[in-house]
Amino acid sequence: MSSSLLSAIETGTRTPKRSHAEILDTAFSTGGRLTRLWLDINDSLDVPEWWRNISLLEREAIEISEYHMTLIPGLLQTPEYARTSMRLGRRWDPQSVIDRDVEARAARFSQLRDDVCLWFVVDEYALTRVVGSERVMSSQLDHILTAIEDNRVRFQVITQPAPHHPGMSGPVRILDFEDRNPVALVEHLMGEEVIQRADPVRKCRSLFGALQAEALSPTDSAKMIKTIREDVAT
Repeated sequence: MSSSLLSAIETGTRTPKRSHAEILDTAFSTGGRLTRLWLDINDSLDVPEWWRNISLLEREAIEISEYHMTLIPGLLQTPEYARTSMRLGRRWDPQSVIDRDVEARAARFSQLRDDVCLWFVVDEYALTRVVGSERVMSSQLDHILTAIEDNRVRFQVITQPAPHHPGMSGPVRILDFEDRNPVALVEHLMGEEVIQRADPVRKCRSLFGALQAEALSPTDSAKMIKTIREDVAT
């Protein structure tokens, strides 16, 4: 690799090829880490720019804790549920953009580490409000129950009414890693904000603990989802 090409890659004026990442892995004895990073980045070129770094963080996480008030968390959404919620909430986007984002969201779960620990807390309303149709919602609830039964996720529901509900400030996710500090992700209309400073992350973790304490146990939550699923089917 010439010095001019290396300089162009470092300054971002030339895009590195996979072979360049492999050469650098060999030179620096990084065990394929740069090649894996190259693959991660290029796998996500067709997703929104703001999402790319968050996608990489998700793939590296050993634990993900997430709370949502009104929707099924993205990692657990079926393609039909995701498409319906995106189309209704983003009427300014063309169908091609919606299709792209649905595909990216549907692929997220399979791209996680095999040993990742997933813990979700949602409000009851996220399960009882019908998104799109009863058929879409039934399929979505079945998908969650399958993930619970397969021991892929731990899932808790905060029932209503909940007059002392601690999660009125909105959705939050906390990502923990093996070799770096944890981060928190706060959702908004145009994407998510990554929070890295230790004190705000600590506060988000404390909030998530309060939400877990407010919620039903995982066992009772699964029973509740089955009851809601039966009501939707009828």
